[in-house]
Amino acid sequence: MMKSFALSAVFLLSACSVLPEQVPVDLFQLPAPSVQVASGGPRLSTLRIDRPLSSEALSASRLLIMTADNQFQAFPNVRLAAPVPLLWRDWLLDAFWRDGRVAGLSAASESLQSDLELGGTLRAFQVDYSGPSAQAVILYDATLISTDGRQIIASRRFEARQALDAVEAASAVAALGRAADRVAAQLIEWVIQQGQPPAQ
Repeated sequence: MMKSFALSAVFLLSACSVLPEQVPVDLFQLPAPSVQVASGGPRLSTLRIDRPLSSEALSASRLLIMTADNQFQAFPNVRLAAPVPLLWRDWLLDAFWRDGRVAGLSAASESLQSDLELGGTLRAFQVDYSGPSAQAVILYDATLISTDGRQIIASRRFEARQALDAVEAASAVAALGRAADRVAAQLIEWVIQQGQPPAQ
């Protein structure tokens, strides 16, 4: 019995010794939206924001790079705080909250009643090295839907590019944050305007 126990202990120790060391990972969150509280103008009663569709490459939490030969690479040992589509949805929710013109905001995953739903496809959320300089790129095809009958009210493409201050992960995340601010400034105004009831 003792011999069997000793052999088991040796086996476990040897198995532990061959496990690879865990590589430290830098975890990044997008900077908070710089959206300011809006004063006056039209408002919406309710809006829910859905997690956007995306390619398989954008569905994970990696900080991606598009190279000159159209290949995706990723910053090594770097992760975003959530999968990109979820990160984008939550960031937009925060931006709309800061704007203040929607009385009732929710995520579509909460299944709360709402007059309107903002969905779409996130086609780019990465650093682009294909040109003469590195740029953060966000490309979002937004769709505003009436939840009564799931009818499309309007759709529009929003795109923003922002040069990087340095070729490093922290600079890439900061540039993505500035690009996101520019998308949000246009997107929020568009949603508020398109979501108004038709004139009687």
